[in-house]
Amino acid sequence: MKTKIKLLAIMLLSCIAFTTSCTEDDVALAEDYLGVNNNFSSFKWYTSGSRTTYADSAKYINLNSYLAFYDISQNVLTRKWSIPASGKFLNKEFTETDSIYDAFIIPGDAVSSEDDLINVLFTEAGLKEVYLTDTFKDSVKGGVKMGDVWQVEQLFSIDVFANTNPEAKVFKYDYSVDPDNPTLEEVLSLTAADMPSEENMASWPTVSIEAGEELVYVDKSSLGRPTAVKWYLEGGKPDVSNKDTAIIKYNKLGDFTAFMQSSRSGGDTIPTYFSTKLIPLNIEVLPSTKPFELTGKATLEDGVISFAVTGEAEQAVNQKGFFTVHVTNTAAGFDQNIAIDNVSINSADATIIEIKLGEPTYNTDEIEISFAGGNIVSVDSRVLQDFDAIPVNFDIGENILSANWAGFEDSTTNWKGAFLSGYWVGPTNDDNGSTTSPIFMQSDEQVHPTLGGKYSLRYQFDLAKTMKLQGSSFSKPNGIAAGTYRVSYMIYLEPGNTMKNFRSILQAPYQRIEWDIESLERGKWITISQDITTGAIASGKRLDVSVEPGVNTGVSGTQTMYLDNLSWIELVPRN
Repeated sequence: MKTKIKLLAIMLLSCIAFTTSCTEDDVALAEDYLGVNNNFSSFKWYTSGSRTTYADSAKYINLNSYLAFYDISQNVLTRKWSIPASGKFLNKEFTETDSIYDAFIIPGDAVSSEDDLINVLFTEAGLKEVYLTDTFKDSVKGGVKMGDVWQVEQLFSIDVFANTNPEAKVFKYDYSVDPDNPTLEEVLSLTAADMPSEENMASWPTVSIEAGEELVYVDKSSLGRPTAVKWYLEGGKPDVSNKDTAIIKYNKLGDFTAFMQSSRSGGDTIPTYFSTKLIPLNIEVLPSTKPFELTGKATLEDGVISFAVTGEAEQAVNQKGFFTVHVTNTAAGFDQNIAIDNVSINSADATIIEIKLGEPTYNTDEIEISFAGGNIVSVDSRVLQDFDAIPVNFDIGENILSANWAGFEDSTTNWKGAFLSGYWVGPTNDDNGSTTSPIFMQSDEQVHPTLGGKYSLRYQFDLAKTMKLQGSSFSKPNGIAAGTYRVSYMIYLEPGNTMKNFRSILQAPYQRIEWDIESLERGKWITISQDITTGAIASGKRLDVSVEPGVNTGVSGTQTMYLDNLSWIELVPRN
C-alpha cells in the first residue's frame, strides 16, 4: 500500500512540475490506476512549486500569483480549506500560458472549500494564511481526537511580495559658490505614485549641465523588497549602472533621457520580479565653459600611454609631433626622448587619448610625457591645453612568489609555525611564545582593505631576544633565477610602535635586506620596497623575517607589527 501511495505522489508531482494546474480528473485517474485501498487512513498534501518546495508549508510568491493546494489524504470524513478574505478561488481552466487570472476567478466571496484540489489567487501583499482541516474515523499521524473523530489541521504560511516600484532622486553639482568644491542640488524626486510616460515628456523638468559634468542617481526604491537596481542612461558614461548611487558623467552634447529597473531575486524564498519606470527628466548637455585638459594619471600598458581628458575628444589628427615621451634609466645611462608611432582617441571611450610608442620600454625605466602646441579638439570645440612633463605609471610585472604563501593566507593548526603553512618560527623549535600568545602568527586583526586576502602576519613581542620567522617555502618548487628584483612588503605599524628596523634574510646565496621603518607613519598600511641583486636561489632555500634587539636600540615595551603581500618582481635591465 505504501508503494501505491508513493506512485500517486509521483504522478501528482509530475502534474505539479509540468502543468499549470491539476484537475480532479488528474487525481481520480491516478487513484483508479493505483487502486487505492480505502481502508487505509492517512493525512497527506502537496502544493504547487518546484521539486524542492512542493512539500513546504511556507510559501513565497508574487502579488497576483496563485498557489495550488492538493489534499490527497485517504479515508477523509470531512475536509475544509480556509483562505484569507483577499484570496480568490480559481477554476481549473487556465493554462501555463496565462499570467492574468481574472477570467478564471470563481464568482462569489467564498473563503472556504471542501474540494480536494484548490487554486488560490493572492490579490493582497503581506503574510497570509491558508488552513486545511480534515477529519478521519481512524487515528492518523498528528491527529487530535475530537469526539468520535480524529482531526488534523495544517497551516500554510504564504508571504505575498508586493510588486517592486522604482523610486529615485537625481542630483546635479552646483559650481556657482565654490567651483573646486561643488555641492549637490536635487533636481528630481521620483516617487512610487509617479507613473511617467513618453506622451508627457514635454512637461518634464529639464536639467542643463555642461559637457564633462555629472548627474547623481540615487535609488530610493523600497516597495516590494527590491534586491537590486539598474539604471539605463542615454548619453551617460557609463550608460548602464547597477550601483545604488550612480555617478554618471555626460560628455556628449545633446538631449538625453533615462529609465531605471527595480528588481528582486534570491532563490526559493524571494520570488523573482522586476519593474521599470521612466525617469521624468530631460537632460540637456551644453558646451563646456571649463578648460579642456588632462585629468588624472598617465598609464602605460602594452606599449600604449593613455590619459583621460575633461570631455570627449572629436579629433586628434597629426598630433604625435606635439607630444614628448622622455625615458630615464640611470643604471643603463639612458636619458632621452623616444619615438611615438601615432596618437589616437580610444574607440570605446572618447575621453581617453592614446599614444602608441615606437620603441620598447623596460620596467627599470622612468617615463614622462608632456604636450605642447597641439590641436586635439573636443566635441564641443575646445582645444586640449598644454601640460608639462608628468610621470607615466605602469605595472612593473608579476610577483614570482606563490600568492597564498606571500600573502600569509595558507593556514595550519601548528602554533610553532605561526599557524602558517610554509613557515616556521626559530631559531629553536620551542621559540614562538605560547599557544595563547604566539610572537609570530597568522592574524585577521589588520588586513589591507584592497588586497583581497583574509589574513596578514602579526609580530607582537617586547624585543627581549631575536625572533625569526623562517620562510621555508620561499623558493619552492623550482628555485629562483639569478637577477635583480624589486622586493616589497605591505606594512602596518600599530600606533605606539617605536621599532626602527627589521630584516629579510636570504639563506643562500646569503643576503641581508635591511628595512628602515623608524620614520614610517603609524596606524596605516604602507608599501615599502627596495631593489636587490642575487645569484640563483635553489629550491628549498629560505627567506626569513628577523626582528633583532641590536638594530632596535632604545625600543621598549610590546611592539605590534603586521606584514602582508611579500612581493618579488624581476627587473629587466635596459641594454
